[in-house]
Amino acid sequence: MPKASIAPDGKEYLLPTPEENEKERQILDQITAEQRAMGRKIVAVQGLGFVGCVMATVVADAVDASGKPIYYVHGHQRASARSYWKVPVINTGVPPVSSSDPEVPEIFKRCVLEKKNFRATSEDYVYTLVDVVVVDIQLDATKPAFGEAEKGYCDLTAFREGIRTLGKHIRPDCLVLVETTVPPGTCDKVVRPILEEEFIKRGIDIIANPPLVAHSYERVMPGAKYVASIRDFWRVFSGVNQKSIELCREFLSNVLNVKEFPLTQLDHTNASELSKVMENSYRATNIALTLEWAKFAEQIGVDLFKVRDAIRKRQGTHDNLLRPSLGVGGYCLTKDPVLANWAMGALFGLEGSLDVAIRSVNINDTMPLHTIELIKQVYPELRNLKVTVLGVSYLENLGDTRHSPSKTLVEFLRKDFAIVKTHDPYVEAWPELEESYVESDIDKALEGAEVVVFAVGHDQYRHLTPDHLVTKSGNKPLIVDCSNLLSDETLATYKALGCAVKGVGKGHV
Repeated sequence: MPKASIAPDGKEYLLPTPEENEKERQILDQITAEQRAMGRKIVAVQGLGFVGCVMATVVADAVDASGKPIYYVHGHQRASARSYWKVPVINTGVPPVSSSDPEVPEIFKRCVLEKKNFRATSEDYVYTLVDVVVVDIQLDATKPAFGEAEKGYCDLTAFREGIRTLGKHIRPDCLVLVETTVPPGTCDKVVRPILEEEFIKRGIDIIANPPLVAHSYERVMPGAKYVASIRDFWRVFSGVNQKSIELCREFLSNVLNVKEFPLTQLDHTNASELSKVMENSYRATNIALTLEWAKFAEQIGVDLFKVRDAIRKRQGTHDNLLRPSLGVGGYCLTKDPVLANWAMGALFGLEGSLDVAIRSVNINDTMPLHTIELIKQVYPELRNLKVTVLGVSYLENLGDTRHSPSKTLVEFLRKDFAIVKTHDPYVEAWPELEESYVESDIDKALEGAEVVVFAVGHDQYRHLTPDHLVTKSGNKPLIVDCSNLLSDETLATYKALGCAVKGVGKGHV
């Protein structure tokens, strides 16, 4: 077993020893006693990923009418080689995620160093001490065949283990609030039975003390309004029983801006869970529609983005039409339809499938191949072609590479033996494509480029002038705009410099 966890910046953090764990338990006891003496309730956030770590700060930042913190927050991250590094990094007041939102570093500094009411730990013992656990364990969908999402399934093994850990430690009056996006039926058919089983093993009467389980999904957008998308946004919630619902409402009302963004209560956790995956399936389907039409527009000389702007003027019915791009990435739209489709049979024993949603996932997953088709219109032979991909995160102005369509693009370019360089101002390491070095110096990334793909619309790329790009590449590279980042005027400048230009949905160029 590895003895250290390596952070994205390359720094190593030794995993805790049994002796250090014992000392940590004593520290947790002391901190919790001190915080309870101040009248604060104690919260644990299970999983300090892109949602969990910021949610923990939002909870810690919540104050009562007198301006005093309501909660003390223990953030918990397992002592694994892959992710333990987050614990010591957070405890220095530094966020473990990269974002363009200036509030992210501010809220970490405020809660960890100034208020001193948020601290990270890797010790499971922490769950014995808390009133609320917010579950933010990453739960993914497995798609065993590229472009065939209908074969996808959900492996609940790690999630079940995390819930079982809670069942072994929490008090019976502790609320377990599942914030992770889960297949419909998970709270009622997975979480509650595991907690009941562990309670019975501990001698807890589950009739008198039934597990308290609630579900409330976030709508986080880890970009320029990262923190606000958690705190200042609408929430849907429900619980497996009335007590769970009441405790969940109280907690969310204390933590979130419910005055401006009121809570929506649904009848059952099945409904809340279905709401999340249906919401994201709608968005995935919306995008898939525009990707199909982008190909059509390209073939008949139409700028789909101008068409989209014209359509969106129809307020109330069409103003939410999304846009085509390199493809769809991130933690939600790529998997949520798969989770729901899998749950129909696996958790509810139903026949049938969510055909439209699954078809949308397949369109979105394979969309990066269309960018390769655009490149091949100029360079039919990709072998030894030097391609620079600008942007490897899944969304502009953040460092989240999960399910990034740039990964598919790079992998398929390399299958055709293209020579690919990548750059991203927000990404230090690319864990999903570890063998791919992400260049931090854009000028080095551009050296020798025969093709430059604007894969992600980071603000930095908006300020990259055609003259500079052409000079640094030493060529007149093919320019491919996948994010509608480049204006018609900018594309005209590239053409005047001798570059060929292509764009997803940009038939007019």
